[in-house]
Amino acid sequence: MKKLNIPSQLLLLFFTIILVASCAFSVIALTRIQVIAEDEVYSRLSTYVYLINNKGEEKLPDMNIGYYIKEPNYSETYKSPTLSNYITEDDLVELIQRIKKDNLSQEFPRKSFLANGYIKNAQKKIYYVVSTEDNLENYTIIFTDNKYTDSMVKNVALQVILLFFLLILVSIYVIYLWSSKLVKRIKMIQNHILNLPRDKYAISYVDDSLDEVGDLSKSIEKMRQEIEKNEDTKQEMLQNLSHDFKTPIAVIKSYAEAFQDKVVDENEASKIIISQAEILKKKVNRLLQYNSLEYLDKNREFEDVDMKELVLEVIQNYRFQTNIVFELDLSDNIFFKGYRENFYTVVDNIVDNAKRYAKTKIKIVLRKDRLRIYNDGDPIDEQFLNSVFKPYEKGSKGEFGLGMSIVKKTIDFFGLELKVVNEVVGVSFIISKPKNN
Repeated sequence: MKKLNIPSQLLLLFFTIILVASCAFSVIALTRIQVIAEDEVYSRLSTYVYLINNKGEEKLPDMNIGYYIKEPNYSETYKSPTLSNYITEDDLVELIQRIKKDNLSQEFPRKSFLANGYIKNAQKKIYYVVSTEDNLENYTIIFTDNKYTDSMVKNVALQVILLFFLLILVSIYVIYLWSSKLVKRIKMIQNHILNLPRDKYAISYVDDSLDEVGDLSKSIEKMRQEIEKNEDTKQEMLQNLSHDFKTPIAVIKSYAEAFQDKVVDENEASKIIISQAEILKKKVNRLLQYNSLEYLDKNREFEDVDMKELVLEVIQNYRFQTNIVFELDLSDNIFFKGYRENFYTVVDNIVDNAKRYAKTKIKIVLRKDRLRIYNDGDPIDEQFLNSVFKPYEKGSKGEFGLGMSIVKKTIDFFGLELKVVNEVVGVSFIISKPKNN
C-alpha cells in the first residue's frame, strides 16, 4: 500500500470529520427545520381561520387550503370546494369526533380555544387548525397539505448543503496550503539533518517559528552545536593523544638505537626505556579508562562503597613513590553509592594529580556527605577552574590530561557533585552528595 504523505493524511482526516459532522448536523438541523416549518404552517392557518370567520372567504390570500364550517349563518355547515383535496368525508367525521372527545375530557371545558394537529392522508401529511367559540357546537376547521413544509425543508437543506460544500472546499484549500507549508518546513529540517555529517556539523539551520516544529528545529540546532563541540574536542584530544604517545615512544626508540650503537650504557638505557614504557602504559590505561566510561551499565545496581577503606588502599600505593606527606582525617562507616572499581579510579586520579602539584603535603578529609582531597600547591588560574575536567586542557601550570576528565564523567554518572576550590593556600577537589540525598 502506498504511503500517504502528511497533506493527504490531513485532508483525508479532515474530510472524514467534516462528512460525519455534516451528516449529524444535517439530521439535527433538518429535524429542527421541520418543526419550525410546521409551526409556521399552524401560524398561517390560524391567521386564515380568523379571516374566514371575520372577513369572509374573499379576503383569503391565494393559498391552497380547504375548510369546513359549522355555523347557523351557513345553514349549519359549509364545505369549501377544495376540502376534498385534503380529507375524505369519513376522515372528517372521525376527526371532528376526536376533537370533541379531546375537548370534553378537559377538567374545565374551555368555552373557546384554538387547536392544531395533523393526520396522514395517503403519503401526505394534512395539517389542520380548529377554531371554536361555543364548546365545539359552532367551529371552523381549516386544512392544508405538506407542500409548504416540504418546500421550506428542501430550500433550507439545499442552502445547508451548498454552505457545507463551500466550507469544505475552502477548508480543504486552507488545510492543503497549511500542510504543504508544514511539510516543506519538515523537509528542510530533514535535509539539514542528513547534510550535517557531510558538512561536519558546521552549518546551522533554525526554524524561528513558535510552534512545535520550531521547537524541534531549535533542539536539533542545540544538538548540532553539542556534536560540533564534541567533534572538536575529539579532534583536539586525538591530536594531544598523538603527541602524548609520541614523546615516550620517541625516547624509547632513541635509547634503543643508542644502546644498539653502543653509545649509551646498557643499565642507563634499560632504566630510561623501562621508565618511558611505564609512562606509556599509564597513558594507555588512562585512555582505556576514559573509553570504558562510555559503556558503564546504568542497569547494574549501585553498591555501597566503603570510602575509608578505598582511600587507604589508594594512598598505600603512593607512600613509596613520593616524599609528599599524606594527612588523613577519615571517618568510619562512610559509604558512597556507585561501583568500587570506578571510585578507586576517581580517587587515584585526583591523588595522582595532587601529587604532581603539591609542595609538601596532601590532606584527605572524609565525612558523611563529602570527600575532600587537598594539596598545598599553587592555585589554579581562575580562567581555567571551569576547564579542569576537559581532556588535555592546558593551564598555566601544565596540562590536566585525561585523568580529571575521567573523574568528572564518573562522578556525574554516580549522581554526585564535584568542584574545584582555590584555597588561601593550595587547591581542594571536593566530591559531595547532592543536598536532596
